[in-house]
Amino acid sequence: MPYPCCTASAAVGRLDVEIGLIEGPCHERELRAEPWIEDELLIVCAPAHALLRSNKTRHVSDARLREGPWLLREPGSGTRESVEQALLPHLHQLREGSQFGSTEAIKQATAEGLGVTCLSRYAVQDFITLGRVVPLKTTLPRLTRRFYLLHHPQKYFSSALSRFMTHCRDSFN
Repeated sequence: MPYPCCTASAAVGRLDVEIGLIEGPCHERELRAEPWIEDELLIVCAPAHALLRSNKTRHVSDARLREGPWLLREPGSGTRESVEQALLPHLHQLREGSQFGSTEAIKQATAEGLGVTCLSRYAVQDFITLGRVVPLKTTLPRLTRRFYLLHHPQKYFSSALSRFMTHCRDSFN
């Protein structure tokens, strides 16, 4: 069963699960969080969204981005935290349109033209390929977030778990 970031950290801390793969910093000091892979975040909207009306270049100013409305994950999710850390230093505020409990729900709402969102390239590439959403061109720097491999320092690593961790490290570096 997948766990949200905070729940995953708690599950690893209780030794309910052997490791966690989380999408942002770990706030549990007793756990070991190893930086793993970098993920690119894209700002996307529906092709017919108001931001793109009479804007064939898909270049959107920071002021227009602030207007939103932004489709976001629920407060406390790792994705929400990563998006806010990436965007707020540049945009200073996000006009929230709606909150969703899953990335898939955000993608569907974005494709229907309900707002703008910032999601992982991996998560939205299928909708970009299908033309259901388009990435926006902005003056913002490249937006990324970091994934972490999380484990409890007292956890014994079986040879199978050690091989899996090595596979994770080697496959994405």
